[in-house]
Amino acid sequence: MLELKNITKIYPAGGEDVKALKGIDLKFRDSEFVSILGPSGCGKTTMLNLIGGLDQYTCTYPVRSF
Repeated sequence: MLELKNITKIYPAGGEDVKALKGIDLKFRDSEFVSILGPSGCGKTTMLNLIGGLDQYTCTYPVRSF
């Protein structure tokens, strides 16, 4: 199982902070197939990069695998 709890990712951009993910909670069951859908700029790639270990969350709890 893979679980994300209250994940936030903030990028600095031109003196402002851009919140790409704001308090995301997800839980995937063993052997579950999922599809990530949403409009451009909603954080799909950011979330996948966090799950894959290519990026780090900004605050709260880490990605946990059981």
